[in-house]
Amino acid sequence: MILVAGGDSFVWGSELADSPHGGQYGYSRSTYSALLAKQADIDYVCAAYPGNANQAISRMAINSCHSSKDPFLFVTWTYPQRAEFMFNDEWKSINSWHTNEKEFSKHYFNHTNSEYFELYSTLKEILFLQQYCQVTHIPYLFMTADNHFYQTENYHRRSNFELNNLYNQIDWQSWFFFPAGTQDNETQAPRGFYQWAIENKYSIGANGHPLEQAHQDAALLIKEKFNELVKKSI
Repeated sequence: MILVAGGDSFVWGSELADSPHGGQYGYSRSTYSALLAKQADIDYVCAAYPGNANQAISRMAINSCHSSKDPFLFVTWTYPQRAEFMFNDEWKSINSWHTNEKEFSKHYFNHTNSEYFELYSTLKEILFLQQYCQVTHIPYLFMTADNHFYQTENYHRRSNFELNNLYNQIDWQSWFFFPAGTQDNETQAPRGFYQWAIENKYSIGANGHPLEQAHQDAALLIKEKFNELVKKSI
């Protein structure tokens, strides 16, 4: 079995000591996804890259699963405020705070209904990848950097038929969420990796990425759910 890890810079391991910021096979072996593969004694492939949009995450995950023997897919979804397009035969993820393709980005984010379209696109990518895994019988575990955009009333999700329809088709039993970083956990929504790390005051790099201790402790929290799904797939 091979753990295929999809995501963005959190899964790539930006700002961790063993990871440069770019380059083929330059990803960290100290991320929570890599640590989970190590404790389960299975091979590991990183299908993530810094700055990935959710469209890029699903695309790269499928490509990597297709070329891997007996994959287990572990994806950390990113912020909806990113989008992927092909420029001159090259896929690029953009967002409103990056300067790549600056002129295009300015027009895109100025003229799209971001509050609706960002969430719709993200939910569609999640459902798309879930259905791919189900059709191809690939076991998977999904989580997120920040679940604020998926699991709250934000963007009027529950009052919109199209958004709610996508949301209700997602199998939330195949997800892992972190506990809220407050004492009143019962009334607080669960968290994504970045939310959890910030609320629990883990060390953060200069560019905003949780460092080694956060990844180590995250792996311990995810371990039970991860091992349960790995065991089911054997």
